[in-house]
Amino acid sequence: MSAPVKLTLRGRKRAITAILEARFSVRAFEEIRRQDNGYWESRRNDMARGIYSEAMREKQRLSHASDDQLIAEIAAVRA
Repeated sequence: MSAPVKLTLRGRKRAITAILEARFSVRAFEEIRRQDNGYWESRRNDMARGIYSEAMREKQRLSHASDDQLIAEIAAVRA
């Protein structure tokens, strides 16, 4: 039986970011939010805000996940 993998804090952050990017394209949402806050807050953008909110909930979940879970999830999004 192999020993559990231990990620550094930086490794955990990179894994979480990679998972969120693969699933939600968070950078694109954050760019829209920064560049055009009026549009970001508009009713026309409800769906994007909802997806971004879901991504932030997933980020919280991943921050509490074990290193092994993160490694499994990163492997799944890369497959």
